[in-house]
Amino acid sequence: MITRLSNPYAGCGTGSGAWVRGSIHGHSSEHSGCSSVPLADGVERYRAAGAGFMAVTDHDHVSDLSAARARHPDMVFLEGFEHSSAENVLFVGERVPPLHRLPMAQALAAADGLLTVVCHPRPRAHDDYWTVEKILALSPRPAGIEVYNGHYSGRHVLWKHTNPLYTDTWDALLSRGARLWGYANDDFHDPPDFGRAWNMAWVDSLTPAGVLRALASGRCYGTTGLLAESIDVDRSRVNVRLAGPAEGRFIGPEGRVLSNTAGRDFAWRHDGEAYLRFEAQGDAGMLWLQPFFPAAT
Repeated sequence: MITRLSNPYAGCGTGSGAWVRGSIHGHSSEHSGCSSVPLADGVERYRAAGAGFMAVTDHDHVSDLSAARARHPDMVFLEGFEHSSAENVLFVGERVPPLHRLPMAQALAAADGLLTVVCHPRPRAHDDYWTVEKILALSPRPAGIEVYNGHYSGRHVLWKHTNPLYTDTWDALLSRGARLWGYANDDFHDPPDFGRAWNMAWVDSLTPAGVLRALASGRCYGTTGLLAESIDVDRSRVNVRLAGPAEGRFIGPEGRVLSNTAGRDFAWRHDGEAYLRFEAQGDAGMLWLQPFFPAAT
């Protein structure tokens, strides 16, 4: 019996929507002491890079973005904060109340309508930060997890041996039945952070609500530069075409590599796995698609 797969990308690439890039994790020097970038400078850097949306998620502070919205009405600005009283979680939305004043559990319970994302699960290569058990214990569970954080991909101002990639944590969670979307952010603090990672979102309208719908429903993927041209599911077969050559891998439970080939076109037929996801790396950078799950019957 052929199992149908769910497809968060159904309809992407057709109709009146568009792929738009942006980041949902970043800071300003006015309200995050760890940042050296003023808010207005960060906005201008994103605009110059061609971003269609950005979120400012200062530590335990919801920054006022009204000036940015007035100055750049063609961009979408999302409010948010990084809850920092314990291991960190992003809270992002069109309008975000000061839930950072609440303990994490209460903040998550009150985050109706907001996008919540676990931050940088293991920012230092040899340290546990967000363990799988800690994430599974969150209730309600956040919608997603950072699978890549650009702030930890280069020389860090304080730490050595930083780690930007968290697909192992993602696979462990997916293998335990947790359905979390994956996001890639540059987590800008300092000028070198900009452009290290993006989320490409298929938006039906370039509005805060449209961007949030795309991000919250998995109609997005993370990238450090590599882009997808098409993502298609034909019952149980996933077909991916990339904009440039790369080494592509289909991944199953426990992070097992199901297929590893090179080129621009990739395909894999689901064979009963609890989930299936695709990632790739080429000269243009890396890319992580959202997982595909057996569809409910």
